[in-house]
Amino acid sequence: MKLATFLLGNRFLVLLASAMLIAGGVVAWLHLPIDAFPDVTNTQVMILSTAPGLAAVDVEQRVSYPIEQVMRGLPRVTEVRSLSRAGLSQVVIVFEDGADTYWTRQVVFERLAMAREQLPPGVEPELGPISTGLGEIFQYTLEGDGASAMELRTIQDWLVAPLLEPIPGVNEVNSFGGEVKQYQVLVSPEKLVKYGLNVNDVVEAVEQGNANAGGGVVVRGWEQLYLRGVGLLEDIPDIERIVLRAEDGAPIYLRDVAEVVIGAEPRQGAVSRDGSGEVVAGMIIMLKGENSKEVVSRVKEAIERIRSILPEGVRINVFYDRTSLIEACISTVVNALLEGGIFVILVLFLFVAELRTSLIVVFSLPFTFLVSFIVMGATGLTSNLMSVGGLAFSVGMVVDASIVVVENIRRHLAQRPAGEHRRRIVADALAEVARPVGFSVVIIAIILVPLFTLQGIEGKMFAPLAATMLIALLVSLVVALTVVPVLSEMFLKEGPEKEFSFIRRFHRGYLRLLDRAVRRPGVTLGLSGAVLVASLALLPLVGTEFMPPLDEGSIAINVVRLPNASLDGSVKVATFIEERLRAFPEVGTVVSKTGRAEISEDPMGPEQTDVFIMLKPRKEWETGRTKAELVAAIENDLSEIPGLRYSFSQPIALRVNELISGVKSDLAIKAFGPDLEVLKEFADSAAAAMMGVAGAQDVRVEQVSGMAQLDVVVDREALARHGIRIADVNATIETAVAGTRATTLIEEQRRFAVVVRFPEPARSDIPAIERLLVPAPGGERVPLAQLADFRVVEAPAQVSRENGMRRVVAEANVRGRDLGGFVREVQQRVVPLVEGLPPGYFVEYGGQFENQQRAMRQLAVVVPVALVLIVVLLYLALGSIWSSLLVVLNLPFALVGGVIAVVAFRMPVSVSAAVAFIVLLGIAVQNGVVLVAFFRQLGERGESVADTVRKGCDLRFRPLLMTALTSFIGHLPMLYATGSGADIQKPLAVVVMGGLVTSTLLTLIVLPTIYAVLATRFAPATAAVER
Repeated sequence: MKLATFLLGNRFLVLLASAMLIAGGVVAWLHLPIDAFPDVTNTQVMILSTAPGLAAVDVEQRVSYPIEQVMRGLPRVTEVRSLSRAGLSQVVIVFEDGADTYWTRQVVFERLAMAREQLPPGVEPELGPISTGLGEIFQYTLEGDGASAMELRTIQDWLVAPLLEPIPGVNEVNSFGGEVKQYQVLVSPEKLVKYGLNVNDVVEAVEQGNANAGGGVVVRGWEQLYLRGVGLLEDIPDIERIVLRAEDGAPIYLRDVAEVVIGAEPRQGAVSRDGSGEVVAGMIIMLKGENSKEVVSRVKEAIERIRSILPEGVRINVFYDRTSLIEACISTVVNALLEGGIFVILVLFLFVAELRTSLIVVFSLPFTFLVSFIVMGATGLTSNLMSVGGLAFSVGMVVDASIVVVENIRRHLAQRPAGEHRRRIVADALAEVARPVGFSVVIIAIILVPLFTLQGIEGKMFAPLAATMLIALLVSLVVALTVVPVLSEMFLKEGPEKEFSFIRRFHRGYLRLLDRAVRRPGVTLGLSGAVLVASLALLPLVGTEFMPPLDEGSIAINVVRLPNASLDGSVKVATFIEERLRAFPEVGTVVSKTGRAEISEDPMGPEQTDVFIMLKPRKEWETGRTKAELVAAIENDLSEIPGLRYSFSQPIALRVNELISGVKSDLAIKAFGPDLEVLKEFADSAAAAMMGVAGAQDVRVEQVSGMAQLDVVVDREALARHGIRIADVNATIETAVAGTRATTLIEEQRRFAVVVRFPEPARSDIPAIERLLVPAPGGERVPLAQLADFRVVEAPAQVSRENGMRRVVAEANVRGRDLGGFVREVQQRVVPLVEGLPPGYFVEYGGQFENQQRAMRQLAVVVPVALVLIVVLLYLALGSIWSSLLVVLNLPFALVGGVIAVVAFRMPVSVSAAVAFIVLLGIAVQNGVVLVAFFRQLGERGESVADTVRKGCDLRFRPLLMTALTSFIGHLPMLYATGSGADIQKPLAVVVMGGLVTSTLLTLIVLPTIYAVLATRFAPATAAVER
């Protein structure tokens, strides 16, 4: 009361502060960091190691396993997993949420020093970029008329990338595709024999023949000269003139035993586009925690500058720009926010037939959001789909407190006794509703607390929504109790309240219905109970899923061929797929990434291709198809290509799912154990079981076998006869076939490897490799065929490990049904297979299902705790146990409407829907508190029970219906929205709108009936007990 009097007495200060907050809110909104949606990637550090020449099992045993072992003892580590492929090791260390990124990298780097001692010579592990699953914010291809793949790659590596890397917010620029230039010294085996040399002599000569030296300073009187020995290689003639040996004063040059050419580094990946052949791709990786829209803006400015200095005919063609997704997502929620605000204003004008009263409430809506933007900026919240979605979700709720305050002040002014001061009336009216309004908003705030306990993806996704809702609701309460009373005193009229005739008739009709309900409590409560029971019967019809998919406006297809597929063959298949996809009118451009880049965070082999389909804007689609129908049409078309398996997803979803769980699908059945054959057999059986379940799509098993491998098994006795060591044999094989990097040739600012290897005919088939000569200590050269057996075997294509165990995954996507029901059916079919596994083997379920289970377990604990807190707050607000329980009775009926709405819209219960049910509990309590608190005030004034119920409902009908309708209609735009992010918002709207219908009916009809029954029979006894 004192605070209200003070505020009303200092109106100028209140208005000045409001004006300053409005200006500050506009500035805060313009400067809020913007992104498409929250970064849901866990805190992890990736260790990448290249091990040229090593097979998958060797990489696992000699590289991945030693690194894994030293990392498992690190503090705050929740998971360590690895993937080993031929020549590449990827180890991922996942830390607890909240662990500092730079601290995690520091402890990993320190521990990595222990593992280096156990790694093979030449293997240098390095840490992956400081980025996340949302890090790939900008991608382009470099194309040129007449430019070769090597020329394009050289331009990308040494012109484009160096100009993009210094941009603030850019972590690194990854190059993919094309051919990496290198100088190749192709040694002739016959000429080595002729001159009595071996390949190691050539490697040493090249390495030692490329150096400059500093000779210090030469002093000449008053001057000094710096002395420098110049011996760096500059071009091919310099390499050819390297001296290998001199015989009788005649030098043997490198050109005498080898041909020096410019060639391409052996590669395991390529990029093609739109069916036009290979291109070079560049990917901008954003530093973790940066503002993606600002970084993309800087990159675009730099790209425009770079275009002006590119060689003639070479062009940069952008195919992925995160800005478009950001704008689409923000547009979706901002439109919902604006349209919801307009709908709320219309409702206010309908119920309050007075312009001044309506405008005061309307003013509180944008004012609340502007102040919320200031708080968001101060707390580090970004503007994204979920945070702005929280504001859109609360658009009807933030005016509730103002509605109740303004309506009560207006009613008191209409009944103003002669001679009583206007300010006193406003202060009394505010004091009358301040307590219930305050508690009702605080109760909604309390019910949001469980959302902050969610972990993993769901925690990162919905915490911003809960935070902005919490901010907006608390700000709305402050606005309703401070600014709104000042504006009401200044502008509200004092005459009788006006009401449109149809609202008046509706009001009278409600009171007649209320009288009948109160007179026949048995019928009223019986019907209510029947509706409650009927809704419970609908629960088996409700499915479950983790989270609705976010429409990114593009499609990603993971294409898998046989494990021994070559890169050239895979690129031709990818080009053919691109041609077919370009025939769809909805498709804008198609880019295929086959295999992996030289250093890549996504270690695919040449048998795998990620096809990225960038779609045209939806307004340009002329076929009338939905995106789901387009995906089905594409899948049907591509199924005609034999020998391929497809998995459909979206670019960001594909990357995020893989980073978080190591798999790219909705459901993953992970089998753990020591023997890959046993694991593969189980995974094949599990995949067959999944294929028999309705809704299974893209079923596949991790490819761990089928890779053809040539094993050269040394004969130790034969080696002993010639005095040859195994290291000599391995060095010969490595240098002759894979090639040995001898040195680096510097061309201005560019650096290219100089590699020594045998020419193609000398290493292209098994007979040629058998003829390789291995030098012996006595000077003789022994054919490799005499020292080893050659065996073509089937070897693992990759070896996956998780938490110290080998792992094979059978995975599937789910379409056309709910994830929870699908998993239950799969589990029933897989149980017999699990029971048949030998000791030491076990099975876990992962993918999106794992996330869903974790979220539901967490909510099952924290929601009951929140409900207990609500009962405590209700008791503090109402001062009565039975009044508190009366309000709690509202909750089941609120949930009834939500369940009916979910069934009606055939929508599975996802985390989005679960969040909506939680918010719905708060809204239902809010309405009940306002009505029951008013009942108690009337009862304390000596009103009879019947008069209390009728008068209370009569006076509170309009504000209660207004608050319910504003909340209901404020969510309406989310229901019909179709833009990016709409699928995540829609379950929120469906549940809340359905629940509002039933909870409002309960508040206005059933709750007064129950109050009348309990107050008549038990109130005296209860009051005596409470006293």
